[in-house]
Amino acid sequence: MTLDEYYQSFSDLLREAKTVSHCSDRPEVGHMSSNEFCNRICELLAKLSDDDFSNFATKLKFSKHFNVVIQAQVAAVNRESRRRGLI
Repeated sequence: MTLDEYYQSFSDLLREAKTVSHCSDRPEVGHMSSNEFCNRICELLAKLSDDDFSNFATKLKFSKHFNVVIQAQVAAVNRESRRRGLI
């Protein structure tokens, strides 16, 4: 998967997950817990090459915003980095 394909897949995931929160007791259609959202991001990140993953992780590191979506991405990057033996 290329970075462009990742961004498209991530955009599709955002459309699927109408809301993402730390609360897991919300039965609304389209709601995803932050843990489930993070797991889905991990699935996407695992498909990136090492170079594309490194580029994405570096860009995310300098993000100026920090919300539940960014928190999930950071957690997913950390998990994938450990899986790849980068940290």
